[in-house]
Amino acid sequence: MKDKFLIGELSKIFNISTDTLRHYDKIDLIKPEYDENNDYRYYSIRNFFKLSRILFLKNLDISLGEIKKYMGNKNTNSLLCLLKKKEEEIDIKINKLVNLKKKIQTKLELFENIEDQLDQIIIKKIPQRIGEFIDINDLKSDYEIKQTLKRNEKYFRISSWLIEGQIYTSLSKENMNSGILNKFRYFIEIVPFDPEICKQLTVIPENEYVCIAFLGPYTDMGKHYQLLIRWIEENGYQIAGDSIEKNIVDYDFSDSENEYITEIQIPIIKKN
Repeated sequence: MKDKFLIGELSKIFNISTDTLRHYDKIDLIKPEYDENNDYRYYSIRNFFKLSRILFLKNLDISLGEIKKYMGNKNTNSLLCLLKKKEEEIDIKINKLVNLKKKIQTKLELFENIEDQLDQIIIKKIPQRIGEFIDINDLKSDYEIKQTLKRNEKYFRISSWLIEGQIYTSLSKENMNSGILNKFRYFIEIVPFDPEICKQLTVIPENEYVCIAFLGPYTDMGKHYQLLIRWIEENGYQIAGDSIEKNIVDYDFSDSENEYITEIQIPIIKKN
């Protein structure tokens, strides 16, 4: 047996545990020879090289089941198919990670940009948005709210809520003009735009918006609306449509109301 490796010798060379080698034996991936007198496992030189190939494939994150299937029918075509399949899986993972990084970057950029704009009234041109308004003001129970949210579940999966990590709410033009500043609706912005889905949705056209971002509790929302509405009147504008409130940091992101960040956007048009 001097030309063979003990299980401990092989595990040390390849830096894997003896339990791993026993598992490979159990699933018939690589079988050692047994000495019935001492119950030792011995691995041949051929098994040494076979194990190196198994570990190469394992390090490519190929499953033991796929490796075993390949080892049972080794040929160049099988190897190429195995590697190409794994390459495709890796590409999917890379794309997923890139998208995750973009979501993080979007949130970080939002925080960095908004902090420089706190308590400042600014005018922005905001591109067209497409989405669905959900009005829950007249609903009488949590059950009715639940059913309304469920009816719109197909939109949530492709909404900016998941991409940007913020909830949009809205006040109607009519309520703002009437001074009713506490009857908000949810707005689900849909991205990316699916032409078929978009036919069923509301289009908010590109427009100039007067905006203010503020730090603090929702109870401060009304006074910031009043500030914007007064600015609109004093500067020769009128409200052109429904507002959008970007709840950037809310009670699901911070336990302190003093850390809430909200941006109010009201579409405007010059008076004739």
